[in-house]
Amino acid sequence: MYDAIIVGARCGGAPLAMNLARKGYRVLAVDRAHFPSDTLSTHCLTGDSMMRLVTWGVIPKLMAAGCRPVRTVRMASGGQAHKVELPDGVFSLNPRRTVIDTVLVDAARDAGAEVREGFTVTGLLRDASGAVSGIEGHGEGGGAVREEARIVVGADGRHSMVAKAVGAEEYGTLPGLTCGWYSYFEGFDDDGTEVWYDDGQAVLAFPTNDGLTCLAAVFPIEQFEARRAGIDGTVAGAFAVQPAIGERYAAARRVEPWYGMRSPTWYYRRPYGPGWALAGDAGYLKDPILGQGMNDAFRDADMLTAALDRSWSGGEPLEAALAAYQRERDEVTAEMCRVNYEFSRLKNTPEMVAMRLAAIPGGAG
Repeated sequence: MYDAIIVGARCGGAPLAMNLARKGYRVLAVDRAHFPSDTLSTHCLTGDSMMRLVTWGVIPKLMAAGCRPVRTVRMASGGQAHKVELPDGVFSLNPRRTVIDTVLVDAARDAGAEVREGFTVTGLLRDASGAVSGIEGHGEGGGAVREEARIVVGADGRHSMVAKAVGAEEYGTLPGLTCGWYSYFEGFDDDGTEVWYDDGQAVLAFPTNDGLTCLAAVFPIEQFEARRAGIDGTVAGAFAVQPAIGERYAAARRVEPWYGMRSPTWYYRRPYGPGWALAGDAGYLKDPILGQGMNDAFRDADMLTAALDRSWSGGEPLEAALAAYQRERDEVTAEMCRVNYEFSRLKNTPEMVAMRLAAIPGGAG
C-alpha cells in the first residue's frame, strides 16, 4: 500500500511525488504519457516558481537540457514600452514542457518515488465508507492493475479524471475570453521575454530551449474560427502592428506546427475530499495570458506536500490540513486571478502594463 498515488506526473504531480518521497513517504505517480512528452502550455517561469526550482535542485539539469537564462522582461501597450532588467545573478526560464516535465519526473524517481509511464487510470477504488482508497487501470500491456493508497491525488489537468470521478465542486467560474496560437522559431533576435499588447490582441516572445524562440499571438475568443483559417497570415499581421518586434518576426523561420486553443471556462474546484485531493490545473484554472500555469502547479505541489506531512506526522487531522490547503490556495491566487482576468480582456492600458511589470519578482539567483 502506498501513502500517496498521484494521477498525472507533469508539473503538478512530479514535484509532489518528489517532495513526498524526499520526506520518506511511499509514493506512486502514474501518467498516460511517456516522457519526454509535449503538451499545450505556457512557458514563463519567474519569481516563486524559479525559487522552487532552486530549492528542488533541478536548475542545473534544466540548463544542461538547453534552457536559456532570461534576464530582461519587456511589456508594451499603447505604443509605450517598459523594460525590466533582472538583478545581477538573477534570471528566469522559459522551458518547453518536453524538458521541464522530464526533468521533474527524473527528480521524482531520484527521490525514491515510483513512476509508471504509459499507464491509464480507468477508475477509483473506494472503501466501505465510500472514501477513495486507490486506483484501477492498466499499462500498455493491457493487464488490469489495482493499487491502494492513503490518498489519491489528481494532478491530471483540466480534464481531470479524478475530479470527475469524485464530483469535485466548481466555484468562482468565469468565461474564457481569449484564443491563441504559438509555435517555435529559429533566427528570431531575442530581447528577453516580451509581451506586446494592442487593443484586442497581444503578441509574445519567449526564448526557450536550444536557441529557439516561442512566438505567440492572442485574440478575443470569438475570433477563433475566423483567425485559424489563415493562421500564418493572422499571426504575421499581429506581429506587424509593432515594428520593433514585427520586423524580427518577419526575419525568423517557423520550425514546428502551430499549436492553438480557445481559453476554457475558468474555475476553482474544491481540492479535497475523503481519500482524495487535487493539484494544479485539476483544481484551479485561468486564462494563460499571464503565464501562471506552471507556477500554480509548483505552488500546489509544495502546499499539498506540507498539508499531507502535517497530518501524517501527527500534527493535524487530515481533513483540517486539506481544508487549510484549500484556504491558502484560494487566498494566494485571488489577486492574480483578478489581474489575469483584466489582462485577458485584451484592453490593457500602459498603466496596467507598468503595474504588472513592477510586480514581477526577482527570479532565481
